[in-house]
Amino acid sequence: MKWAKDSRNTIEKEGDLDLHSTLTMTLFWSCIVEQDISLVTGREELLQAGTKRLIRFARSHLPSGVVDSSAVRIERRWVANTLPEWELLQAFTYIYASHYRMCQGLAAHIGDKLSAKVPSPDSLYAARESVMRTAYLKLADMRVHSQNVEIVKFDRGALSAEREALLAPVKDAASSARNLDDIFESLCAMACSTFEHDGYHVPMVFMYDESLRAVGMMSAHFGDRVDKYIFWRSVADRVAVTRAKFVVIVGEMWIRDMRKFTYAQGLDKLPVTGERLSVAGLDHLGVYRSKSWDVVRTSPGAKPRLKLVVPDAKYFDREVPFVFAPVMRVFGIPYPAHFAEDLERTAKMSRGLKHVEGSTQSIPGSSG
Repeated sequence: MKWAKDSRNTIEKEGDLDLHSTLTMTLFWSCIVEQDISLVTGREELLQAGTKRLIRFARSHLPSGVVDSSAVRIERRWVANTLPEWELLQAFTYIYASHYRMCQGLAAHIGDKLSAKVPSPDSLYAARESVMRTAYLKLADMRVHSQNVEIVKFDRGALSAEREALLAPVKDAASSARNLDDIFESLCAMACSTFEHDGYHVPMVFMYDESLRAVGMMSAHFGDRVDKYIFWRSVADRVAVTRAKFVVIVGEMWIRDMRKFTYAQGLDKLPVTGERLSVAGLDHLGVYRSKSWDVVRTSPGAKPRLKLVVPDAKYFDREVPFVFAPVMRVFGIPYPAHFAEDLERTAKMSRGLKHVEGSTQSIPGSSG
């Protein structure tokens, strides 16, 4: 924020931005950013060679089941010489969001509301992705993909009377929440009532600040596992900008038989043994909360019902899912032990690229 104040009357020359900006190619195959392998260049003519190099590395060193769920992200990072540690568009988004929250808080303090004509910070996320021209080359189909971000405004008039009545108790519980546990329980109630009414629940993420105010909500449609990695990393970007202190994930998940799991085969080919509705939350202190329900279907055409799952103490130390890894980085809290096991395995694999002559890559976490 000090940089924003000091730079009000500073003119950045386009040549300076080009000098300090980079074109980055990043191979990724999980939610853990430390596993990424990146090649950095300032010249677009080296883009194709760098991308091919990462693809060769993936096919030589990663198990086939992991390769099918991996991608190379290609993005231009604009950097000002006066703020070298920040990507410029991310910095602008953070600055605007901070001013927006300040004005929003002032309006609430004097008993007013911020005008709806003032653009929400949400509108900047879609623009940022477009301006950065971020592309994803998925190794499963060798095609270039992009993330489509759409802002959907809430339309109360679209809610039926039945839906309003369904949500009324949940709204009352959320508005009277005194702590994060109350927020979590209200979202559990919302998830159950929504699923039992509709028979399904789309993936949703809710973010709350230190005053228990909702500062963000996201949903997504996933085409494959790579889309999930992209989405959960985007959630972490949003957490950093909104300064959220509590993140809750609501959605359905498959239960698979892991006894025959191998990295060569991958997760998606394992047999499905059940399905669940899950609500999981992580706060900035590292406190993890979770509840899940088995989805019970008595017959193919019958409406599903929910049965609360009793947590298994045997798996308690591995309860935090990997999708929270990007958010944990933003919160600055250490990874649990089962994350560290994955990082150690990646460190051994990444040494294969590290010894390539003339390599310019950065390999976060390669020290193990």
